[in-house]
Amino acid sequence: MLVLIGIAIIIAGFLLRFNPLLVIMASALATGLAAGLDVTAIVAAFGKAFNDTRYVSIVWIVLPVIGLLEAYGLQQHARTLIGRMKGATLG
Repeated sequence: MLVLIGIAIIIAGFLLRFNPLLVIMASALATGLAAGLDVTAIVAAFGKAFNDTRYVSIVWIVLPVIGLLEAYGLQQHARTLIGRMKGATLG
């Protein structure tokens, strides 16, 4: 039952409005230590999870960039730039 200490840490951290990233990290560390893992194994598990899901996070980085470019008129600027080229064709 001590392994479930992570759930209590998450609930307490969110109720006290701590930084969610730190709450989850503390919860995972406490759960790993309660399960009998050493700190090296816990950090290795964090690294493996990050490495396995890093391509998913690229999408969340690219979407706001596209939104900002659209907000500052990227399409209109590209149309103007291409319109200035006399010999440019669609192909």
